[in-house]
Order: sequence, then structure tokens, then C-alpha cells
Amino acid sequence: GCNMLEIPINPFSFKSAASVLPPGSKSLTNRAMILAALSGGKTRIEGALFSRDTEIMADCLKKLGYMVKTNRSEKIIEIESIRGSVSAYSADLFVGNAGTAARFITALVCLRKSGVYNFDSDEAMYERPLYGLIKALQSQGAVFDFKGKEYHFPFTVKTCGLKGGDVSIDAGVSSQMLSAMLMVADFAESPMNVKLEGDIVSKPFVKMTIGMMQDFGINMELVDGVYKVVSSQKPIAERVIKIEPDATAASYFAILPAVVGGACRIENFLRCKLQGDAAFVDAIREAELVDVEEQGESIIVKSAENSVYPEFLELDFNDISDTFLTLAAISPILPFKLKITGIAHTRLQETDRVAAVATQLRKLCANVEELEDSITITPYAPQELRSKVGNSKIRIETYQDHRIAMSFSILAAYNLRGDGSAWIVIEDPKCVSKTWAEFFETLYTARGDSTNFRVIAIDGGAAVGKSSVSKECAKTLDYMHVDTGAHYRTISYALMENGVEPTDVESVKSNLSKISLSTALCGNSARMSISGNLVDDSLIRTERINLAVANFAAIPEVREFLKSYQRSMADFARKENFAGMIMEGRDIGSVIFPDANVRIFLDADEETRAARRAKEGISDSIKKRDEIDKSRKTAPLRCPEGAERIDTSHMTKQEVVNLTLALILAS
Repeated sequence: GCNMLEIPINPFSFKSAASVLPPGSKSLTNRAMILAALSGGKTRIEGALFSRDTEIMADCLKKLGYMVKTNRSEKIIEIESIRGSVSAYSADLFVGNAGTAARFITALVCLRKSGVYNFDSDEAMYERPLYGLIKALQSQGAVFDFKGKEYHFPFTVKTCGLKGGDVSIDAGVSSQMLSAMLMVADFAESPMNVKLEGDIVSKPFVKMTIGMMQDFGINMELVDGVYKVVSSQKPIAERVIKIEPDATAASYFAILPAVVGGACRIENFLRCKLQGDAAFVDAIREAELVDVEEQGESIIVKSAENSVYPEFLELDFNDISDTFLTLAAISPILPFKLKITGIAHTRLQETDRVAAVATQLRKLCANVEELEDSITITPYAPQELRSKVGNSKIRIETYQDHRIAMSFSILAAYNLRGDGSAWIVIEDPKCVSKTWAEFFETLYTARGDSTNFRVIAIDGGAAVGKSSVSKECAKTLDYMHVDTGAHYRTISYALMENGVEPTDVESVKSNLSKISLSTALCGNSARMSISGNLVDDSLIRTERINLAVANFAAIPEVREFLKSYQRSMADFARKENFAGMIMEGRDIGSVIFPDANVRIFLDADEETRAARRAKEGISDSIKKRDEIDKSRKTAPLRCPEGAERIDTSHMTKQEVVNLTLALILAS
């Protein structure tokens, strides 16, 4: 039996080939819920995150008398309220270890004229900072009675409404305290002007709060260090708020290709407009750990090609500090020394994150130096790391911190011993439910494996870009590539070497029976060889073959001869330990693999194709080849039923590759 308090993570034996939709943003979901309660009327929140933190928030709002309806499978939360009012005059509120709920709900209840509220939390929350927020609320008239340490949970608060006017707050250790005051500012008895004392960490989160307030019709500006509401919409009866995918959650799958190779599509990532953590992707792209392609509203992150790394890299993560763990956790396999700065305030989060990650990394790295505001990590050389770990499993303590559990799980996906055996054990994996309950299932389905072998069929006429697109996608995903056009060219060459012309069908038939086919791997391309001889590529791409190949390919016996050979390529690829195969040609999705996982038909207008051929220095008539291909009796060239037809005429090669990759990754 498996002890549920820990799980070993099985490494990826193949490159990543995944499409991941991150859950909705926790930060935005909880801000939207508070603002929905404050703003009055009916709010429908779509794409909401369902996790421990958001359920705690919903539960607190219900206890305060708001109407909250949740639909987990549809990811919808509906809230009804009366503008600016808290209906329950007393409640016992439990905020778990949710920083947003703890700070936002504390400010919210203070709007009530005469209320008494008892607050409690997880023990971990007893240590987290509230001082600046409570000081500000006390200055507005709220009375706090602390049950334990002063200015910390648990406490009872007697409220008398917020009088508004000028209020100053020190949010130097947590931007959530400032966010809490900004969200209630418009609902105080007179407009509240919030002055910031000292510096602020995680500025993008304050921008996020102000951006979300705009969605609720409240416009706030920073004037001379004071936040003021400049305009707010009259109450409206109904509104819909759409939540962006969680950019922090996306960071794990953005770094995955740097660890295991391959590609990962992150769905709807480009919708992340309010979250500072979206900049993590730019940071790892600039560090040349990954390449990033945009595709629709999604991005495709690929392992970087030919990067030249410095010996030492220093990065400031102050604005994207929630993602510093994502990068720090994979540092044991990086080929350089890494320093991450600007992270002192993360010592006051779910756990002291700097100390926690340093403690865990010391089990895996040559040296880890920890300063108040930074961490510097010197990895072992790859062989050293292998011998250091040996046959043991390294246990990662997670300190009830979801981000530590998720970050180190990505490192664990690295196939350290090369045999797919687990080398990292994650303790208390359930802690991920704080923001992403299905994280481990998602990671598990992101792995390519031979039982989940994918066949990709790419068809189309000449000069539509089949070969370049197929080769690039196969290289990215480490799939086997098969060019069936080369099969027809090779057969044509062999027959013509024996003096056989395409017009003499009888002699074609008798010659085919003497030909034996086998396969050789050149890199990740499977090449057909005839009677054990590999025919040089230059010999099958001559003008003479160009003119004859379509006529040979139109002979039913030639197509039949190649059919079973081409079908056998899937088994060959499996045997050679590929996770998938991309086969290109003119009848792959219709005849050879009609049940392929992905079938794509590339097309382009005649002008575009003629220009592409001329550029390759080939002058054959596209029109003539198309006519033969389309009119032949056996397997005429056409877009197979149900395949994806892509017109490439006005697309760059990279756009076609991105779209094709997206279709493969999503399959």
C-alpha cells in the first residue's frame, strides 16, 4: 500500500507533449468575490477557481449573510448583495491559511455599523502579518481584542463602520493589506483616501486589485502617494466577471519543457492581463531556458534550442515573487549558478519560503547561500548529482505550502537515472488543493508515454509546407518523422534504374515483386531502404524523378505495395521507443491512418505554391501534378473527412507550425 501522506513522482521517459488549462486565478477569484459582495446586485463570476482558499472566502461571505451560489463543474460563482452592506451583525469566521480571505474579510466586516465578529485561522496563519491593516482599521474606529499575540489571529473585532477621509497604511510586508483597504474605500461613510506609508512589495498585485475594481465600475488613481476613488458607477442589477487563468499556476508548466524537453501549450495564457506573474514566462524566455510561441489566445512553450548560458545568472523576482520557487526548485539541473533576489517578503507567506526552499535544495545542490532578500544556488555537475542521489529517494518537505509541492514536482519529472525510476518523494501532496486540487493529475497526463502513442497524419499537395512543418513538429516533440513522398520517389528511382517506365504497368508489377523494403533511422527520420540500400536523397529529388513520380504513384499496385509498409511504421516507431510519429503524404489521413490521433490537411493557393517551388529552385508544374494526384483512381488527393484543413497561403511557416503543434498537443 502507498502511504497517502507522500507520493513518489515518476519522471518523464519522453519529452513533454501537453496542453494544459491552468485553473482560474486565486487572487482574481477572491478579489472578484469581495467586490461582488460590496458592489450590490447580482454578479456572475465565470472561470472561477475552486480550491480551499476560494471555498473559505465563499464560506465567510455566506456567514456574513451574502447569497452565494457555486457550481464547481461549470466553474461559476454567483453572488447577490445589497451595495456596501454587511447584513450579519455577528459571525464566527474561519480564514484557514488564506491570506486574501484573512485580510479582505477583516476589512469588509469593519463597514458594519455595530457588529461583533470572531476570527480564527489555521495555526500557520497566526504568524502571518496583519499589523499595518489592523492599525489602519483601528484609526477608522474598529476595536480589536486579540486572543493570542497582538496584531495577529485569532481575535474578535467590534465594528462601527468606516468613517472614511484620510487613512494611512503600512503594507511593506504584504500588498494584500493595501488591497483590502482599497476595495472597501468607496463604501466608507465619506470617500476614503488611502495613503501608503513606506515601500510596497509585489506592486503588480495592487495593480491587479485596481484593475479588478475597474471591472466593477470603480476607478481609483494614485495621486501624490494617495489612492483616491475618482469615479464609481451607479449600482447595476447584474454583471458578469470573467476570471483569467492563474499565471502562477501556469509557471509550473511553462518551465516543464526546460526540464524534460518537448513542448507545452498553456491555454488562454494571453488572457492574463491583470496578473504580474505572467511576466515569469518572459523571465525564463530571456534567460533562454525556453522558447515561446503565441498561438491564438494560448502560448506554446518549447525547450530552448542552442542556448549559450552564462556561468552565473542573477534575476530580480520582487514583482513576480510567487514564481521564484518555480525557478529555484529546478536549479539542481541547471547548467549555471543562479541568484534570485527581491524575495525577502516571501519569508512571511504560507511558510518562510526562502528558508524552506534553501533547506530542500541543500539535499540536491553543491551549495545554497541564503540572505535575507536572496538565494544563491550552485548546482552539481549532472554526473555528480546522479551519484549523490544514488539509488535513494530524496524526500521533499512541503511545509503545508502548495507552491513548494508543485515546484519540486516539476524537478521530479526530470529523468535523472535515465530509467524512469522515481528519485523524489513529495510529502503532504494534498496541500496543493489550496490552489490546484488536480495538479498531480494534470502533471501525470502531461507525460508522453508509449501506451499513449500518437499518430499524426499530415496530408497535402506539393509545396504546401508539409515537410518543413512535419519535420519541425517532430523535432520539437521528439516524434519519429516519415516522409511518404520519399517512399514514392525511392520506388520510382529503383524502377527507372531497372529501365521501367510508368507507362508499362505490367513491367512495374513484375519488378515490384523483386523489391524488398526495410527501414533505417537517420536522427528521428525513418528512411526507406531498398534491398538493404539507402538511396541518397539527392538521387530521388532530380528533375527526372519529379516528372515521373506522380505517374508511378497513380498506379494502384504501387500504392498497394507501399500501404502495408507505411502502416508498419507505427509499430517500428514504438519499437524504437518514440512517443509518437508524424507521417506526411497525400493519403495518410484518408487511407494509411484514417484513425490517426490528429489528421491535418495543408493547402495553399496555386500562386503561393508556385512561388515556394521557384524559391526551392524547382520549376515543375504544380498544376499538372495536382491534376494527376487528384484524378487518380486509387486514393485521390483530397482533404479527408473530419481532418483539420489549414490554408497556409497567407500564413508564415512559424504560424503553420504553431497551429499544427497546438492541434497535436491538444489531442
